[in-house]
Amino acid sequence: MIGLSEIKAVTDQIVAAYKLQKIRDGYGFKDEAVSRHMVFTGNPGSAKTTVARLIADILTEEGILKTGALVECGRADLVGQYVGWTAREVRDKFKEASGGILFIDEAYSLVEDHKTFGMEAINTIAQEMENHRGDVIVIFAGYPEKMAEFLDQNEGLRSRIAFHLSFPDYNEEELMSILQLMAKNRGIKIDNKAKERWIC
Repeated sequence: MIGLSEIKAVTDQIVAAYKLQKIRDGYGFKDEAVSRHMVFTGNPGSAKTTVARLIADILTEEGILKTGALVECGRADLVGQYVGWTAREVRDKFKEASGGILFIDEAYSLVEDHKTFGMEAINTIAQEMENHRGDVIVIFAGYPEKMAEFLDQNEGLRSRIAFHLSFPDYNEEELMSILQLMAKNRGIKIDNKAKERWIC
């Protein structure tokens, strides 16, 4: 991937931490269950979803995830229309992500309208994160400011987050490199005049 040097470095640390925990488990060390959940913050197009998919692949290859499942969802997938439906929807998503990753995009939308069902979803997610601590990794993603407000809604939710990755916007040079790579993959060549126009 182009750019994202800090994200790559943190991802390496995350994978190393998971691998170390797996080694300790193999030797029978009875460590307290370590939280593995994450928060990705950044603007749209900053590769949050792509990195989540790559992390799922890497952790599966390393034998850290049992199934390698990656379940991507948003508010519409978690909040039910009627009383009692929301908790069931959340639990179903955790079951679907068993042995893998549950990626909740635009997680802040669960509390934007301040309605009961959204809060029910958050409370159930916090509970399921604890119940499936060693089985499902939850990744919350969204805008930086809105995600801070989201985490403030439930102290238990914040305390269960182990890693926070902040995705920067791409600079002009990185965007040009991405454009060139996309063009190359499509058999298109970008001439110097087009590059100069981009820079201007």
